[in-house]
Amino acid sequence: MDTMQRFIGQAAVLTLVAGVLTAAVGQAQQAPRSHAQGRLALAADTTFRTGVHAKLPPHLSTLLGFSREEECPVMQNVVRTGNLVQGFDVSAANKQSIVLFVVDEATNDQNLYLTSVEGTLLKVVSVKAGVGDAVRISDKDRAAFNKEKKFWLDRLAPSGAAR
Repeated sequence: MDTMQRFIGQAAVLTLVAGVLTAAVGQAQQAPRSHAQGRLALAADTTFRTGVHAKLPPHLSTLLGFSREEECPVMQNVVRTGNLVQGFDVSAANKQSIVLFVVDEATNDQNLYLTSVEGTLLKVVSVKAGVGDAVRISDKDRAAFNKEKKFWLDRLAPSGAAR
């Protein structure tokens, strides 16, 4: 009987622990997005609804992982300041995929930052002298991405808009 009581006691503890873990996982999955994440989703939605139809060229679509040498339709917002062109693209096929880009028209150099609506930098593509390549993400790339993300969040989803 002593062994049976110990077994029942251990089973009760395991059931209690499993219940607590299940509740914790459920709460983590239900946790609200951070304010910045909510703003990026709002910016993507705004661009998808009101942006202009555009296409990523085949070589960039391939480097970003969207296709194999095919154009990728996107909805786009663009701002031009002198020779600098900044863009915010939302994939027409997957609204969760966002590409922020910066083009220096004087040199034709480009940097493209692939992110999701959660705001995680997933990939960087650099185009220099017309040759593009996916590059290893550096601290400099992260800082440039965060600067572009802030630029677009302030423009498309001002701080009070996501509340």
